[in-house]
Amino acid sequence: MEGFTPWPQEFADRYRQAGYWLDRTISEVMDESFVRFGGRPALIASGGRVFTYQELGRLVTRMALHLVRLGLRPYDRLILQMPNIPEVVITYLATLKAGGIPIMALFAHREAEISYFAELAEARAIAVSASWRGFDYQEMAAQVQAKNPHLELVLVAGPDPKHGSHSIDALLKDPLEQRVDPGHLPHQDPNLPAVLLLSGGTTGIPKLIPRTHNDYVYNFLCNAEVCRLDEHTVSLIAIPQEHNFAIACPGLKGVLSKGGCEVLSENPGPGDMLELIDRHRVTHCIAVPTMIVGLLNHPKRQEYNLDSLEVILTGGSKLNPEIALRIAPELGCDVQQVLGMAEGPLYWVRRDDPPEVKLYTQGRPQSPGDEFKIVDPATGTEVPPGEVGELWCRGPHIIRGYYRAPEHNAKAFSADGYYQSGDLVRLHPSGNVIVEGRIKDCINRGGEKISAEEVENHILAHPAVANCAYIAMPDPLLGERACVYVIPRPGSLITLKALNDFLLQERKIAKFKLPERLELVDSFPLTAVGKINKKALRQLIAEKVAQGQP
Repeated sequence: MEGFTPWPQEFADRYRQAGYWLDRTISEVMDESFVRFGGRPALIASGGRVFTYQELGRLVTRMALHLVRLGLRPYDRLILQMPNIPEVVITYLATLKAGGIPIMALFAHREAEISYFAELAEARAIAVSASWRGFDYQEMAAQVQAKNPHLELVLVAGPDPKHGSHSIDALLKDPLEQRVDPGHLPHQDPNLPAVLLLSGGTTGIPKLIPRTHNDYVYNFLCNAEVCRLDEHTVSLIAIPQEHNFAIACPGLKGVLSKGGCEVLSENPGPGDMLELIDRHRVTHCIAVPTMIVGLLNHPKRQEYNLDSLEVILTGGSKLNPEIALRIAPELGCDVQQVLGMAEGPLYWVRRDDPPEVKLYTQGRPQSPGDEFKIVDPATGTEVPPGEVGELWCRGPHIIRGYYRAPEHNAKAFSADGYYQSGDLVRLHPSGNVIVEGRIKDCINRGGEKISAEEVENHILAHPAVANCAYIAMPDPLLGERACVYVIPRPGSLITLKALNDFLLQERKIAKFKLPERLELVDSFPLTAVGKINKKALRQLIAEKVAQGQP
């Protein structure tokens, strides 16, 4: 496939011989679960509607047949952009079964990003919800289609499609499988891309990440084992379903492969999450750190029964130890951290790791076939154990190149196939890695490099701080100084002097690391995947500094 970088043959042979690659498509694995677990609940929507495995499988097949009838051909790209409603699950799995390649756009994306994806991937179809929270996605899809004539098919989750689009609601009510043999659906090559994910960077438009059937099947099957999923698992998904964490790490497919049930929340707010955990007896909750902070600090948390909750699976950004330490005593459950990327690397803490390792590290490779090294990003040479360097990795579910991005691939992948992650880590004696930040997530104060992650850990230990973001602000003399945005705990007051006294006297950090400006806010801007949007905060503080605002 043009624009796709395959694994070298020697590596592909190695992964098959080791049993990592099964030469099965995602649809084949899902179909097996639909039959095996037939009457068990597979999916519960926010409104309470329950889909059994049998019903979900039937709707996926029905939708796949309709997609083929409407003209979707094998390996055609379909942009998928919906909120956390059942149609996003059905359309995703149906696109795979129809032989298409879903592009997993996030709900926060707008016309600029969607048009870029459509043009880059030459998408032939797009599936959106009609509207959501005041925004007309159907109208946006029409605008994108007008600029991209190859975008021939628009599908809309809603009863009244416009602009010649097709209603997903109507298609799901039409039992086409009773008139057309599902056995005629196309079969994809397991070695070719199945899904195009989005890179998780906070700068620029995300790149497209091609995940093959072989690598992605192994990804979620292996992940389900590491996270101890089984038929009794009830997993809450409140982050966007299109995100890698929510779809396959272990996500929807990991849960379905084991016979568990996914609860799909339309709202990522802590109140809704607590209510769903209580009502559906959730056992596993997938949450980014900002969501965990929201659960811990929710004023009515004690009113909900959280006894069923076994573990919070967290990634996306580093979980600060001060927050991790609160989870067991306050939420009554375990926590399992992961350093994961849509490009494939998955470094999990194990549930039976010692407490120090579980709370203070971000994990080790989930697959025995993974290789990694920690290098000096300037030279590419490995650093001594315990020293900070950039994480480089390759393995059976780590891509060898972004889709249609040869110039970027030359920078992001080494000559011998290692993905250069951009994450700064150091090796813990346990063999796990500790995330120390991103290469770009540090402040250069007159030549002194300060890790934002390190200082944030200390600030979060202050009793008046609920959450924080430590960022660079421009300075004409030093180049950069440090500013910290803080969300105070309810009823708490904090000043810059009090915070810095605490950092110096209690946490005993170097003086040059102290924040030189404090901004108190009620909430943080977030990226499409729920991370704190530090780019937006840096822009905001730069504007204030430029205007001379105190």
